[in-house]
Order: sequence, then C-alpha cells, then structure tokens
Amino acid sequence: MPRIELLSPANYRRIPWKNGRGELVVIDRAGADSWENMGVAWHFGRTAIIEEGPFSDYTGYERLQVVIRGSGLVLVASDCEIDLRRAWHPQRYDGGLPVHTQLEQGPVEVVNLIANRALFDIDMRTGENGAVMTCKPGQHVVYAPARLAHVEISGHVHALPQDHALRVSAEADIDVEVRDGPIVIGSILGKH
Repeated sequence: MPRIELLSPANYRRIPWKNGRGELVVIDRAGADSWENMGVAWHFGRTAIIEEGPFSDYTGYERLQVVIRGSGLVLVASDCEIDLRRAWHPQRYDGGLPVHTQLEQGPVEVVNLIANRALFDIDMRTGENGAVMTCKPGQHVVYAPARLAHVEISGHVHALPQDHALRVSAEADIDVEVRDGPIVIGSILGKH
C-alpha cells in the first residue's frame, strides 16, 4: 500500500527569481535549499512566465516542463527549439542548456520537475477524466493545477482542491485513475 500525504499551498515554498520578475513555487522537493554544488536533489514546482528572457542554468539536472495556463511558449537554444506551444504536453530537456523564452501568445504558467540526473530518473505525465497512469516504485507528486480534481489510488478516492497535491511513496507499481481532472504527475525514481 503506498504512503500518501496531502500537500497544501499553505506549506509551499516561494522563492523569488534572481531577476526579481517572478517567483518559483516549490510544491515538493528533496535535498538542500540551494542549487549550489548540486545541493537540491529534485524539486517539483510551478511558475508564471510573464516576459521573455534567459532561463536559469541547472547544469547537471534533467528538466521536464509543461504549460498549464496559456499557450505559445518556445524555449530557444543556439541549435534547437523546445516546443511548449501546446498546453498539457510535457517536454524534457537538459537543465544546463542555455535557453531564452519566446512567448508567442503572451504569459504562461508552467509546472517543472527538475532532478539531479546522476541520482534520479524522472517522468512527467498529464491526465484527464478516465486516464489510468501506472506509476513505478518511487516518489510521485500528483498535482491539480487548474481546478478541483479527484483521483483513485489503491481503491481510495482522493479529492484535490485546485493547487493541492498528493505526495505518493510507492514500493511497487500503482495505478492512478483520474476521476475528474486534469492532473499532472511528476515521478522521481532512483537510479538502479
């Protein structure tokens, strides 16, 4: 049986951006408070991107990102683009890749999962009503970013008010069934 804890916005950590033009809302995390010397093991959070500019350098980290509000986000690097134009479609990229945001249709809000790639494998999925997502043994964050959601895990239905999450620690495969969504699941799996 997985261990399940409710995560509330009252306990989220808010970290101002270095440029002072926004904040990162950390919903769940492990490791130290600082990114220096690879101190943060992983974090799952959300942020609003309201203007174009460079992204922070997370060298050594794998990054997954999905737009949950708005559309038209593109991350432009010297030799590629990371296409986040469509909401609810996660994209993976190297956290150390120098990228510049391009907002084709105005501000967006995103959910990020960032992890030390030497220690963890990560995954991010989204689900609507009726979706069943199998989660492998590890730590999972089941997040309701848009509105009230209901999920069933191991025969129990959990109500998630908007901006609330579940921390799910699983020692075996589990299914998360979305009764009412949408939801985002961030999965943090130890390397074997």
